[in-house]
Amino acid sequence: MALLSLSGIERHYVTGDVVVRALDGVDLEIEEGEVVMLLGPSGSGKTTLLNVVSALDSPTSGTYHFNGELVPSTPPIRTLNRRHSTIANPSLQLFGWLAEFIANSTLLVFTLPIKVILRWKVSTALEDMTGFRRENIGYVFQFFNLLGDLTVLENVLLAQDIHGGRDKARAIEMLNLVGLEGKEGRFPSELSGGEQQRVAIARSLAKKPRLLLGDELTGNLDSETTARVMKVLVKACRKEKITAIIVTHDLALTKYATRVIHIDSGKLVGDEPGGRAALHATMDTAEAVAGAAVGAVEKAAKSVGGLIAGAVSNMLDTGSEDVEEA
Repeated sequence: MALLSLSGIERHYVTGDVVVRALDGVDLEIEEGEVVMLLGPSGSGKTTLLNVVSALDSPTSGTYHFNGELVPSTPPIRTLNRRHSTIANPSLQLFGWLAEFIANSTLLVFTLPIKVILRWKVSTALEDMTGFRRENIGYVFQFFNLLGDLTVLENVLLAQDIHGGRDKARAIEMLNLVGLEGKEGRFPSELSGGEQQRVAIARSLAKKPRLLLGDELTGNLDSETTARVMKVLVKACRKEKITAIIVTHDLALTKYATRVIHIDSGKLVGDEPGGRAALHATMDTAEAVAGAAVGAVEKAAKSVGGLIAGAVSNMLDTGSEDVEEA
């Protein structure tokens, strides 16, 4: 079963009389453990898709399942417009205004309860969406968003506090994982740009997300630092069994992905294996073989142990009988 499944997802924005189709019928499934690069020109719908996947935004239509369960979203809000009098004859305007007042008052009486119920539904849905993000989603942005008056470790611990549980050992483990061992007590101003981004990655990993989303996370880094950050990210996701979707304009980053998806004008226009697809498949196979081997060894050890225990038990029983006879 796919970790996330989107079917017929659309996200429309209305500006005046213009309808912008930011997402236009997106069908997508992503398996657990994949590292997906999402490529597309500016305005193609990349960030909108991330916002829907993370439940920061709700689709206009379509369904989104995460780990087999429907992801909460806000219901569409439709407004009823008040009537406005357009009677040109001054002598009849009074009757027009009176009719307009009666119509609008009637509309208010009938729609007010509906609006109250709808607002309650929206509020409840927003709370559910927040809970979904807290439990499942980690986000790494282009800008590091670290608090300058907190140390590296304190920045990570603060994120854990916000998400409901401080775990200092986990925080330190994630900082070590991204190569920042020994720098827990430094402040962001004492780190390079690449190191600050690695703090941001550790901060997201520390809450144990099922899905990590990155929005142009290497956009402010040079090519050498970008390579270091991406290697760290892929290694961390692999070790922690975290799925990742990363938005980028940089084609060079596709070598770090297991899958590359192209989006344009709100539609998915390409889906192909990334540079690490074969490597990950090989590693999955190796891990499966190793796991089977360990299982076989454990089973054999238990079997041999059982035989030895049985033999010892028989020896003890025989010895006990000999003593009784004596």
